[in-house]
Amino acid sequence: MGWMQELCNTYEKASDFVGKEDDTGTILLPIAHSTQNAQIEVTIDVKGEFCDARILGKGEGVTIIPVTEDSGSRSSGITPHPLFDKLCYIAGDYTDFCDGKTQEFFDAYIKQLDDWYLFGCHPYIEAVYHYLKMKTLIEDLVKTGILVLNVENKIDDSVKVGNVAQSEAFVRFRIRTDPKVGSGIGEIWKESEVYDDYIRYYLTKITKTDLDYITGKQIPCSDKQPSKIRNSADKAKLISANDTSGFTYRGRFTGREEALSLGYIPSQKAHNALKWLIERQGYRRNDRAIVVWNPEMKEVPNWWEDTYGYFKEETETDFSASYAYKVREAIKGKYCDLDNKNADIVVMVMDAATPGRLSITYYRKIMGSTFLQKLIDWHTSCIWSMRYRRDKNGKPVVMAPTVEDIVKIAYGHEQNEKLSVDDKLKNITIERLFPCIIDGKKIPEDIMCAAVERANNPLAYNTRNRNKIMDITCALLNKKYGKDKGENIMALDRNSEDIDYLYGRLLAVAHKMEYDTYTDEEKGKRDTNADRYRNRMVQNPNRTWMLIYGRLLDSYRKKLSVKAQTFYQKEIQQICDLMNPKVVSEKGRLNEQYLIGYNCELSYLYTSHKDINEEE
Repeated sequence: MGWMQELCNTYEKASDFVGKEDDTGTILLPIAHSTQNAQIEVTIDVKGEFCDARILGKGEGVTIIPVTEDSGSRSSGITPHPLFDKLCYIAGDYTDFCDGKTQEFFDAYIKQLDDWYLFGCHPYIEAVYHYLKMKTLIEDLVKTGILVLNVENKIDDSVKVGNVAQSEAFVRFRIRTDPKVGSGIGEIWKESEVYDDYIRYYLTKITKTDLDYITGKQIPCSDKQPSKIRNSADKAKLISANDTSGFTYRGRFTGREEALSLGYIPSQKAHNALKWLIERQGYRRNDRAIVVWNPEMKEVPNWWEDTYGYFKEETETDFSASYAYKVREAIKGKYCDLDNKNADIVVMVMDAATPGRLSITYYRKIMGSTFLQKLIDWHTSCIWSMRYRRDKNGKPVVMAPTVEDIVKIAYGHEQNEKLSVDDKLKNITIERLFPCIIDGKKIPEDIMCAAVERANNPLAYNTRNRNKIMDITCALLNKKYGKDKGENIMALDRNSEDIDYLYGRLLAVAHKMEYDTYTDEEKGKRDTNADRYRNRMVQNPNRTWMLIYGRLLDSYRKKLSVKAQTFYQKEIQQICDLMNPKVVSEKGRLNEQYLIGYNCELSYLYTSHKDINEEE
């Protein structure tokens, strides 16, 4: 149960945030509390007299509510929340205006609230109790125009309140203070004294004690664990034991508490801390939730989402060691406390196998200094000059691709001019990339092959996606080969005799040479022979190069200026002089390193010789 212990420790360290909004606008929930989206807000005075009501607007409805073990995980039956709830529970006159629910819902609710009231409660709770005992809630809401009746004087469910039917509306209460005492509004769902008051009351109701697997102590334990972990509408639970018919635990245990027993308070702290961390600094896509945190509450990089966000300050794309230095300074400078004190970093990934079950698919705890070093290694090895990301001057940004972009270029399909990929495949692949960043492992070979295969077929994509696929694939190849070679492969190596690298350079020259003859209207709309024959070049480089080169000589070279013709011919000759004739004659299929030669040569041609087409 290491992850739950870490979350409990995190809750303790972040105790100052309990029940309060932090700088990100999120709230760490008190124990025995949850969140619910309310549609209606009713205002009463401290004596329990109705004052006003309103329908809550978008973004206003998230409400902290006290819950019991049963109500916090309810899915059916009659299990009321202690204070705020749906109309069928809190409206004593519900059956007068609605069909389908019995008076038992209100009776169960008011009995529970009466018990809290008799135990001793906050004055705000007393006001709500006295008001609801009068059983006039729906009548008051109809009079104020909040609820609409049909011709039969029943609530008209064809009319929506927020996004739910009127009879299903969730209601919260606000207290208007006595003008003689002072003006103001009492937001019950934000009052820390109300939180504490309910916690004191509810802890007296939990009498069952057992061995807590989190703390190792004999304390009051809970049979039911909270849901709403990823968001306020999430029904999936991390821990659940409701198999009372199949008894799948039998043979090893006589009861479910022997398999797992969790103390109520530690479990509440762990779950609430996890909810808070996910909302505060987590990454959520579909059913997947990823969170990285430091139990001592020091800042942790959001490396999975916004790679460029670490060093938005000016950096020159000089392809040299200065770039790596700037990356190190940007990361270490921002997160120096983690590095200096060797604080722990916890990485946790959750995914829902079914709507009601949430599983931890990845969990890793490492030292902060190790985490930062792995992060630096990733951002200084898996990098390239990305033409699809530009700085404020319009120049390509040297950066590591985001994990989502890697998945898209490897397995995505072009739809509406964008690369998209199946959500399930995306989640699985993102998870497989975590060890590459966190543990420094190699990029999985199937992901690498998929990216290379798409880079070999540029005609299947528009210009922007071609560039994106090419640049990210080169970043992955840089990760694969750059460290082994001990050199900067982002810069053009004019002395390399690697035959695959040289054929890539030739292909780039052919592309640029033909592209320079296009008119402004043709650029971006017309494909060069180098693009059309790239896949064929990979299969049979010798024969395909002669075909491409012949077309250049016959159709395009004469359209260039003499200066440009001379430059390109010298460049081709320089590349051919490095080729070993024996290796050329025996060469079969090109390997993936030709893409590095292609990209480096193309960058060299675009950045260093912009004036080669100008007339002499």
